[in-house]
Amino acid sequence: MRYARAMPLTAIMLGAGNRGFDVYGKFALEHPEQLKFVAVADADPAKRTRFGNAHNIPLEFRFSSWEAAIQSGRASTAFICLPDALHETAAIKTLEAGFHLMLEKPVASNLKGTLRVSKAARDSEKVVMLGYVLRFTPFFQTIRQIVQSGQLGEVVTISWRENVSSLHMAHSFVRGNWGNTGCSSTMILAKCSHDLDLLGWLTGKSISSLSSFGNLQYFKLGNAPEGSPERCLDGCPAEDSCIYHAAKIYLTDNTEWPTSTISADPSISARKHVLETTNYGRCVYRMDNDVVDNQVVAFNFEGGGTGTLTMHGLSAQEGRTIRIDGTKASLRAVFNDGLHEIKLEPHGLGGRGELIEILESATAGGRHGGGDDGLTAAFVQAVQNQQPEPISSYLESHILAFAIEQSRLEHSVVNLAEFKSKLEF
Repeated sequence: MRYARAMPLTAIMLGAGNRGFDVYGKFALEHPEQLKFVAVADADPAKRTRFGNAHNIPLEFRFSSWEAAIQSGRASTAFICLPDALHETAAIKTLEAGFHLMLEKPVASNLKGTLRVSKAARDSEKVVMLGYVLRFTPFFQTIRQIVQSGQLGEVVTISWRENVSSLHMAHSFVRGNWGNTGCSSTMILAKCSHDLDLLGWLTGKSISSLSSFGNLQYFKLGNAPEGSPERCLDGCPAEDSCIYHAAKIYLTDNTEWPTSTISADPSISARKHVLETTNYGRCVYRMDNDVVDNQVVAFNFEGGGTGTLTMHGLSAQEGRTIRIDGTKASLRAVFNDGLHEIKLEPHGLGGRGELIEILESATAGGRHGGGDDGLTAAFVQAVQNQQPEPISSYLESHILAFAIEQSRLEHSVVNLAEFKSKLEF
């Protein structure tokens, strides 16, 4: 008996920037038997052309607006990689049009919008997955297995650090799309919703109350070098000493991230034009950014246990450091680009524990420790098997993020039960 070969999932791409082109688009090119993009929408003609050419998409299915793309009838699955401020409207319209949906985080930039998307997802009964790639990394899956196996005993306290490198902070959260809350999202939502999701996913515990402090300490006008101009290329006297000088970051031989995100054309002339005309060429101390560059959250778990989450944007190295202490053992872990390491130390051994090193082969498949490919493959399988995952499994992280920001702004302790009681689900 001959079996018909499974056809790839066909989809449309809404937003052909970094995540759209370099992650999901790359997965489709490397795994054509699983995923094929048949239409693309992006307001930037260069990004639209780059994606369309890479995926052999006919000209008539390369759209300047996401609205036109979802009306094209080209597929029943959509990937939304649009700016944060467009997520709510695009997600709801896409779901109403009958699409399965891969949605980049956040669900929406505000709490009401997040709840509206959640309702649309429930009403649609479609497969909706949020871009929480870290759930799909061998590193965090290993930690989850350890915690849920009981090897740590009852979790007593967690110390979790999101160490954002200073260059990543300057690129994405000062000059980039996520620098101003009025145009995108708060820092805790944009960068740490991953971490808030993982806290519950790893431990199975819910947070009962929390408080938070944070501010914008460094990337502001008071720290600008004396005599520095608005734009780096306008003759800055601190060019030699400033690590954030735009030419040092974007006009080098490196055409990968972060350079790849500023222009679809990698030529020096195109990149120089970007620096002369957009925020990527402005002095990092003279921007309109308002998101915090350091923040700490303290929280209580329901049923006992405490923890802290620290985010800061002035790290020498990008990555997460984690410590989980339980009644039987302690776990310490490092998740950096060059090191994925977990150490499990049962009590009474005086620091002599088991070192669990995640093999490089297990983290292949893009950035995020192998999570990018794992997430995309899981979404394709969920759509093909018609197995929707409740969006409520992602919603808790967003509710926490909005509660944390309320605490930071109001200098208050937020009781999560009271906070949720005021929400209209």
